[in-house]
Amino acid sequence: MEITVLGSGAWEGIPAPFCRCSVCNLAAKNPISKNNRTRPQLLVENDEGGFFLEVSPDIRTQVTKHSIPPITNFIVSHWHFDHMYGLHELFSWSKRLPEKPTIHCSPGTQEVLEKEFSYLPIITKTIKPFEPFSLFGIIITPIPVYHMRLREEGVAENSLQNSYAYLLEDRNSRVAYLGDYYRIPAPSIEKIRNLDIVIADGTYLLTEEYKGTKLNHLHGKDIIQFTKSLGAKKIYYHSISHLTGKTHEKLQSSLPEGHIATFDGMRLDKKPRIKLR
Repeated sequence: MEITVLGSGAWEGIPAPFCRCSVCNLAAKNPISKNNRTRPQLLVENDEGGFFLEVSPDIRTQVTKHSIPPITNFIVSHWHFDHMYGLHELFSWSKRLPEKPTIHCSPGTQEVLEKEFSYLPIITKTIKPFEPFSLFGIIITPIPVYHMRLREEGVAENSLQNSYAYLLEDRNSRVAYLGDYYRIPAPSIEKIRNLDIVIADGTYLLTEEYKGTKLNHLHGKDIIQFTKSLGAKKIYYHSISHLTGKTHEKLQSSLPEGHIATFDGMRLDKKPRIKLR
C-alpha cells in the first residue's frame, strides 16, 4: 500500500483567493513550491490497483499534474465542498474511464449525492460504521466521527452515519485517515490506536485564529495533543491552511518529532512523484 497526498490544503487552498498574507504571497510567487496547496485528496494504490480518498475540487489539476492513471473508485469522508465536489468533473471524464465510477460513502453523504449529483453516471455504495470492505486487497473500515456541529452534535455515538474517518489495512501496514472532525467517539478511538501512520486534519494546526469559537475542527495545540495520544509511529497532517502564518519549512520545524506536514505530491515514506523546491 502506497499513499500519495495529491492535495494537502484546506478549504481555500494556498494561495487563498484575495488573500495577501505572507504565506499566500510567497505561494503565488512560486507556484511549484511546497507552499502551494490544493484541496484535500489522497491516492491509495498497490500492485492490484488504486482508489482516491476524497474527491477534491482540484481533482483535474491533480490528476494531470501527477500523471494519475484512470481511477474508478472514490471513498468520501463527508459531503463538504472541499472533500467531494470534484465529483462534478466525472461527468466529462466518464467516456474515458473503463467503467462507471463507484462512490463509497456514508448514508449522510449518500443523501447529498442523490440531491445534487443525480445527473452523474456513477454507482453509489453506502457503507456503514465499523463494517469493513475491500478494494484491491486493502481492507477499509469506516469510522464515525463528529464534524458538523449543526447536524451531528446531538446525535448519539452509536447513531453517527454522516462523517467518517477510515482505517486502511494490508499485510504490511495499518493506516488511519482522519478527514475533518472536532471530536472522535471512544469506540472510534480504539480502532485507530497504535497504528503505523495516522493522517490527521491540520486545518487549524499551530494557530490561535478563531480560538474560543465552536469550530467543526480541532484547534491549535489541541490537534497535536490529540494526535500524540494515538500512539502512532508517524503522524502526517493534511488540509493545511494559510492560518498557520508559516511557510512549509517553518511549519515542519515547529512540529514535534515524528509529526510531518504534507505537501502536494508527497508520497508517504517515499520520494515525491514530482520534484518540488
